[in-house]
Amino acid sequence: MEITYHQEILAPIDVVFSYLEDDEKMKLWMEGLESIEYPEGKHVDNPVGTQFIHTIREGGHTQQYHGTVTEFDPPTLIAVELHSAAFQISVTYELTSAGRKTQFDYHCEIVLASLFHRLMGFLFWWLTKRLLKSQMTKLKELSEQEAVRRPGPDE
Repeated sequence: MEITYHQEILAPIDVVFSYLEDDEKMKLWMEGLESIEYPEGKHVDNPVGTQFIHTIREGGHTQQYHGTVTEFDPPTLIAVELHSAAFQISVTYELTSAGRKTQFDYHCEIVLASLFHRLMGFLFWWLTKRLLKSQMTKLKELSEQEAVRRPGPDE
């Protein structure tokens, strides 16, 4: 299964990118994200290959998803892979600067592990897309709010 999403955000690219790479800012827009752990440490200088664990609250239960940073090119690209027993997800966030605006492109490929999981994924596809839209709306709102509070280049 594949999901794509595109939106224009009225904020500079570095502001939007900060919400994708900063763990505390991610918690503000990524619904249910409680913590991010780095079992082998967080590689700040070159994050590609960095392993992480997202702990996410879903419907009253806590789930852990293991992931790896697969691409990192600030401030235009972050890609990660997440996996569990039920699925593997590849997510790419691409940003393009348009002055004080940012073109934001999201691409996600989901591979479900079994026929049961594929059936459940099909049945709850609408919920997955609704959650994505909610998260992207929140990311846009937070980025735009920060951009408004931020002084301009000539201040």
